[in-house]
Amino acid sequence: MERIATKAYGEIEVPENSAIQFVGPILGFEEFQYYYLLEVRDLPGFYWLQSKQDANVAFIVIDPRTFMKDYELVIDKIDMDILEIGAGDEVLDYVIVNIPEDPAKMTMNILGPIVINAAKRLGIQGISNKNDYDTKRPIFHSDGEEAKAEKEAAAGQ
Repeated sequence: MERIATKAYGEIEVPENSAIQFVGPILGFEEFQYYYLLEVRDLPGFYWLQSKQDANVAFIVIDPRTFMKDYELVIDKIDMDILEIGAGDEVLDYVIVNIPEDPAKMTMNILGPIVINAAKRLGIQGISNKNDYDTKRPIFHSDGEEAKAEKEAAAGQ
């Protein structure tokens, strides 16, 4: 086991060699290449993407499909090549969550997904090729908005 300093939990132990090397940097954090994916205690489905190099650099990430059933990961072949993804490789994808003072107004960045080659432990922040994706997609909707969105989705099928 290896000991690391974290933003949320102080010093913890993680399995040795479990860091993910970001071969395509997270925008604005280019100097940080190594991260750990840690489950958020008492909040299933939410993870900390914790920098190995700086305990103060950490992002909350989620699988976007948890809150957006029709989410589709669509990134360039160049990004897939950078991740060295081959046939049968497991690809994990997450989105960064922004948590404002009012947690009911949380948003997720579905335009810039975090994509990881699980076997090779390589990661990037990609750019989605879906034109209708943005950086501040609300996670929670009011009942009226959610019903409207479901109706529009059903009408489009």
